Amino acid sequence: MARPRNTSRITPKGTQPQHAPAGQHGPSSAAPASASWFGWLIIAVLGLGSAVIVANYLSWLPGSPTNAWIAVGLGIILLGVLLATRWR
Repeated sequence: MARPRNTSRITPKGTQPQHAPAGQHGPSSAAPASASWFGWLIIAVLGLGSAVIVANYLSWLPGSPTNAWIAVGLGIILLGVLLATRWR
């Protein structure tokens, strides 16, 4: 059911909360930026995980092709994704 037109807005348009300074939207804005090498680390970890999976299929790894090497590669990729969630 739609709201009536005459009472659709409770607070005036463009107001800011009284307790937070302008431009600050939460605790994440106070966190420092990541180091410049951190982005390259993420790319390297993701590339290493992908390389392990490709090397498994090309039989370049001992005992390959096996599911264990795929699990190792996926674990390394997961580490890269977790690192990427910490990048600011």
